[in-house]
Amino acid sequence: MRRRGKRLLALALAGVMAASALTGCEKIEDTKAASGNTTAAKAADEGKAGEQPGSGETQKEAAGDKAGENAAGENAAGGNAASAPEEQWAVDAGLYEDESSDELYKKALDEEGGKVVIYSISSRMAKVKASFEEDYPGMTLEVYDINANDMSTKLSTEYNSGIRTADVIHSKEQTGDYMINFFNKGILHNYQPESIYKNVNQEYLKDMTPLYFETDWWFYNTGIYTETPITNWWDVTKPEWKGSFVLQNPIGTVSYMALFTTMVEHADEMAEAYKACYGEDIVLADDEPTAAHAWMKRVLENDPVIFDSNNEVIQSVGEGKESKLIGYTPSSKYRERADKGWNIESEPLKMEPVSGVAFMNFVAVVNEAPHPNGAKLLIRYLLGGEDGNGNGIKPFNTIGGWPVRPETTPAEGNIPLEDMKLWMISSIKICRMYTITGTSSGNMQWRKGEESFGCRTY
Repeated sequence: MRRRGKRLLALALAGVMAASALTGCEKIEDTKAASGNTTAAKAADEGKAGEQPGSGETQKEAAGDKAGENAAGENAAGGNAASAPEEQWAVDAGLYEDESSDELYKKALDEEGGKVVIYSISSRMAKVKASFEEDYPGMTLEVYDINANDMSTKLSTEYNSGIRTADVIHSKEQTGDYMINFFNKGILHNYQPESIYKNVNQEYLKDMTPLYFETDWWFYNTGIYTETPITNWWDVTKPEWKGSFVLQNPIGTVSYMALFTTMVEHADEMAEAYKACYGEDIVLADDEPTAAHAWMKRVLENDPVIFDSNNEVIQSVGEGKESKLIGYTPSSKYRERADKGWNIESEPLKMEPVSGVAFMNFVAVVNEAPHPNGAKLLIRYLLGGEDGNGNGIKPFNTIGGWPVRPETTPAEGNIPLEDMKLWMISSIKICRMYTITGTSSGNMQWRKGEESFGCRTY
């Protein structure tokens, strides 16, 4: 549904900053303790800790450090440290062992009846089901396609009710919700076998088990424009773009929460981009604490077109050859150029200060999963198996998506991730961001949270 008006986006932006300040998040000191439950579990499994390439310390040493933090009853991410039963379950389930896919396949059949259940935010998981069951005869993969905004609610409700259905979840981390409210409490566990992840950037493995990255970009219609009509994020605040750019309603998607909070983290870059766009330093109003807040406010004042879904965004931009609209939406929409015939293109390398915000798609094992061996087998499969190019990764290795394993052959037409200027989501830092305190006649009021305390709502 198409919507316009300052009031809608003012309320949306007010909600965005408040919602990104997650409830339940407390004192923040160190970003490295984001998965304290898993590292403590590694400590319990003393005989199985090996050395991580490039880490500078052994898994065993790191696990010992984190176990000590958990024993103190607090971790740096502000969530509750996982209790001993959750840590022990992860050890008993073999989440810190590196068994081959063949070994796990046999165990999944013999011990668990050949069943595994995944909750996924992607309809592409249906393709994985077909190939997984073909490649592993006797296995049954049950797939539940769940909206990203509903995933954490469903998982939390079921888990707290004692329901154990899902073995694996596939979702995006955009606001710190999963890290703080699931991993740190032992509801979700990482599974990172060295044979699969040995060549993956170690920074990606600190908090979660990555599957692939996506980003959001500015798209334009190739029937109207022969090249990108904007090269700077501040372009959409100019009079000539008034009412001619499309955004998704931030209330309906956490990706915009992550965009805005990450933009605040990089406010200095937004100030530099303003000067590059307008030829002068930005002058902030009293209700604009940083250049990032100024961008949001001035975008609001430039009458964006608001849709409830990213499908509507890309359709409005790419349908036919007469749309002058540009739209900010996921890079995965590239797939729809062929599927739906959209006339869309993006030129992220030309954008200042960044191409967009990168979002990690992750996989995790649910605590007390009914089929842990099937879960481990499935995760290995999703990562492309032993060589990184198996059938499990193929549905996700498309233009606009970037698998994390360097062994995986990149999708044709993809710009290498390392060639783009991207803001990577820092879930902990999101908790330190500015919070909108309310609106008055469409004017946004801002307050900065306490320096050592994030995730506060006012």
